[in-house]
Amino acid sequence: MKNILQIFSALLLVLLTSCSKVDESPILPVGTNLSGSIYFDWATEGALTINTQTGVRSEFLPSDSKRNGWSLSPDGQILLTSKNPEVFSDRISFTMTDVKDGEIIKEFSYMPLKGGSKFKSGDLSPDNSLVVISPTYEEGVVILDTSGELIAHIYDIDGEKIELHEQVIWMPGNSLLITHKNFLIKVDPPYQNGSLVKELNYESWGDPAVDPAGQKIAVRVNNHIYLMNMDGSDFVQVTDSNDQEVQPVFSPDGQHLLVGTDYTRTGAFGAIWYLKIIPADGKVYNVDPIYPNSEGVVPVISNGENSVQPASGALYWR
Repeated sequence: MKNILQIFSALLLVLLTSCSKVDESPILPVGTNLSGSIYFDWATEGALTINTQTGVRSEFLPSDSKRNGWSLSPDGQILLTSKNPEVFSDRISFTMTDVKDGEIIKEFSYMPLKGGSKFKSGDLSPDNSLVVISPTYEEGVVILDTSGELIAHIYDIDGEKIELHEQVIWMPGNSLLITHKNFLIKVDPPYQNGSLVKELNYESWGDPAVDPAGQKIAVRVNNHIYLMNMDGSDFVQVTDSNDQEVQPVFSPDGQHLLVGTDYTRTGAFGAIWYLKIIPADGKVYNVDPIYPNSEGVVPVISNGENSVQPASGALYWR
């Protein structure tokens, strides 16, 4: 009987100790050494935001089927949205809104040069004076001022038409970074000439991102994320897993990368991924959804949740 009681006491102690460890080590929201907020689309919930220091998640924009898209200025102060107010017209209406108080700063419209581009949205330049509209079948890259006036139109590069799937993003100094064929190209104002950053001879690549200081570029190559200097040197893989990573985004201080992990197609035009953060230090980090992740990987988990946050569209860290 004594032995049985001793065994029972030992088992009870183990159980209590285990419970105590669980209570003392809850799943922590995001990471306390980070700053800024993450903004992202998620399914039918519209656009959400998560504060990276507190882990608090809240609604940023309600779902709106009439909205073409949305973006945040590089300083995080201005929201740019677009829609088509006229049913039988390709005209695109843009609205610039102050993020803090919701007040409308400016409204302007744009009639696509060749039509057929009515569902496009735009991105504000670093100084909030210009808007770039990503490529369409008909128009290539279009740059407007915030009155809707055409500033530049990049239809082709060296006589080769810019395709719909190719991407364009802003860089510091209002320069542009454009993916074209197997090339990553920098185009400086006044957007008449470009220079080669790097040739990327891979089966699949894209999703370029530039750090706020304009010193580093992140890009997806096949299934994983790579990092390089602005001149294309020191090209290194920085994520690894048995799945695919997409959409790298630099933190406001440029020290971390937000990445979409476990990328999964959900239909002909849809996909989801799960948000994780890694240091932008050039080392390789395992971000697998099943196997243990590398030390330094921070899963984006909001307060009150115990699983990594999924996303499905626009993604910003401001």
